[in-house]
Amino acid sequence: MFNFLKKTYESEPVWCNVVEKPLKPVGGGVRTEVVSINDLVQPRVASMNFMTMYFTIPEVFFPIDYIASRIAGAKFVLKRDKDDSVVWHNAPVNTMLATPNCLQTWSEMVYQHFVYKLCTGTSFIRAAQAESLGDISFRKCSNYWVLPSDRTDIVGKRGRLPLYGIAEKDDIIKEFVLYGGFDELRIPTPQVYIDRDKIMNVFSTGNCFANDRFLKSNSRLMSCLKNISNLLAVYDARNIIYVKRGGLGFLVSQKKDATGSDALTEEEKRNLLQQNFSKYGVGADQVPYGISDVDVRFERINLSIAEMQPFEETLADAVNIAGAYGIPAVLVPRKDQSTYSNQATAEKTVYSSVVIPMCKEFCAALTHFLGLDEAKLYLDCDFSDVDCLQVGLKEQETVKKMVNDRCFNQFNCGLITLNDWRAQIGEAQIEEEVNPIFSKLKFDMSDEELAVIDKIIKSTNKTPSEDEKTVPKPSVQD
Repeated sequence: MFNFLKKTYESEPVWCNVVEKPLKPVGGGVRTEVVSINDLVQPRVASMNFMTMYFTIPEVFFPIDYIASRIAGAKFVLKRDKDDSVVWHNAPVNTMLATPNCLQTWSEMVYQHFVYKLCTGTSFIRAAQAESLGDISFRKCSNYWVLPSDRTDIVGKRGRLPLYGIAEKDDIIKEFVLYGGFDELRIPTPQVYIDRDKIMNVFSTGNCFANDRFLKSNSRLMSCLKNISNLLAVYDARNIIYVKRGGLGFLVSQKKDATGSDALTEEEKRNLLQQNFSKYGVGADQVPYGISDVDVRFERINLSIAEMQPFEETLADAVNIAGAYGIPAVLVPRKDQSTYSNQATAEKTVYSSVVIPMCKEFCAALTHFLGLDEAKLYLDCDFSDVDCLQVGLKEQETVKKMVNDRCFNQFNCGLITLNDWRAQIGEAQIEEEVNPIFSKLKFDMSDEELAVIDKIIKSTNKTPSEDEKTVPKPSVQD
């Protein structure tokens, strides 16, 4: 059982003075304990345990889940290089796209992969197959696993590594090591696909534990550590106010004599504290109001939650964290103004600039890793059923119609062939051995070929006849 969780944040110890902290009096007295001043004033600093942040801080969870869930929701298909047609019958790939391993679906594995990539900066996918089978191939492998990147190290070979030179992957990486709570798993180099988010780190600390950044990428959250530290401080402050309510204020004496104000005596202070803790409160034997034997007034010294403005601070930090992942501020959840007229446009922008390019890159890399390119195949992703992209599809169809009309005029003028026309509208070309008419200009065609072309064009541009227009619609029973 792997232990993935660590401390979310930690503070460096600093030598400091001590103060006495009054506690609930027992038996009429006041008991004190020694506490550090730094416990009261030292700021909380976020560490780099990003996976725990993802699980525990909503402002960190939101942008990572936003991107990963949308990529995992795409439709992944297998296509041919030749004509981009979908391959429906390929047992090894269809099995992978359904159940890549015995515990996960393909959508779950893709989601986990991008969570690790966006959270830690690097993700690993292992294609588990026997080493005796040779190179990784989609035909030989039926088990694919996402390795926990915060527990996986890339072990370099001993000696002088041929970095920045002529080298293969095996010349630099010895193996991958997965550290767990009880044991470790050593994985051969060819079986692991490395997916980095940003710049690769080529320097190794030589540490034998799972915190070496060798050949990994740093997380985007490193640029947001101050924002995350502020979030931790705000959540701590709000929790203290709600739970402990802090030092609310002072009871100030209102007694006066001929010389001026008269302070409370020690006996009066002791009696006030005793009455406060024994009778006043929200417990079973307590009342929500107190009665004082002496003339006192209350002076509030703490700040309320509204005065501290924690919601403005958390929103500003959440916007900065989301911005690191390319998510606009209008999509960040907030307590008010949750609907925007440009929200659909912003979501479409995230799809076109972040989600789709990242998913396309993943498909291309996985195609090469599994050897699909050698079989003239490739993985592709389809987002055509996404609501916010439907407007874009309509615009795309309009552009296609304009391109088709332009090609029609160019073909009639003898500037392009039918294959040139098909290429411009995204269709596969027809080989000359199959039908030579598609590789000829219009002026090079025979009368019989021109008659075939004219017949096709007329049937395509045929308008409905008057009889077809007047055919009544079928009635529908109410």
